[in-house]
Amino acid sequence: MLIPGGGYDHLSNEREQATVAAYFAEHLKITTFLLSYRLVQPDGTYRYPVPLWDGRRAVRLVRALSSRYGVDPNRIGVFGFSAGGHLAALIAFRPKDDFGFAPGDVIDAADDRVAVLGLGYPVVSLDPTVVPPSGSVRHLLAGYRGAERAPLEQQLSAQTQIGPDAPPVFLFDGLDDQRVSAKNSLLLAQALRDAGVPNDIHLFDHGPHGVGLATGVTGEEAWPRLFQDWLLQRGFLP
Repeated sequence: MLIPGGGYDHLSNEREQATVAAYFAEHLKITTFLLSYRLVQPDGTYRYPVPLWDGRRAVRLVRALSSRYGVDPNRIGVFGFSAGGHLAALIAFRPKDDFGFAPGDVIDAADDRVAVLGLGYPVVSLDPTVVPPSGSVRHLLAGYRGAERAPLEQQLSAQTQIGPDAPPVFLFDGLDDQRVSAKNSLLLAQALRDAGVPNDIHLFDHGPHGVGLATGVTGEEAWPRLFQDWLLQRGFLP
């Protein structure tokens, strides 16, 4: 499942959507679902936890319908860019956490674990004392203040949520990203290593934000091939 970014208030352009989905489908032979999750509105509607509800539901829906689409229910993975990376990481690191949503049907009871997590220049921490805040933080936590907001900044920082069931992680980022600090990726890389979670981290000297497949970006354009090699090594691809 592919999750585009966009700061939680819009969905990024096709470079993180149709282009990447087509590459995954055609070159990696992965059945790829594109998640269009609800976006935070100017009045705060659909702020946290709504996007996380949508991400969680999507994983369960793919598993529930896996036989219809010829998907191996044991090989469901998520790949997220930017804010979509934050969403992907939280649903991968916190399985069985419904983020306060009351289950409503049989799909909500389906297994929501993912087998592999991929991240491109992700938002990781929401703590402004740890990394420079991005628009994703402002939108996702719109209207939360003071004593109500501080715990959320910690609980929704993905590097603090890595549990024993965390899936292996592939990550790429550009160290000169001007929109979402690469400190996010560095924090997550260290946390994964500390937790003993298998990971493949690629930090490139240059990598503009929002480039998707990074076609034509020297160095970073190698990430799709590196991702394919890693999936093959882990036995995720046939």
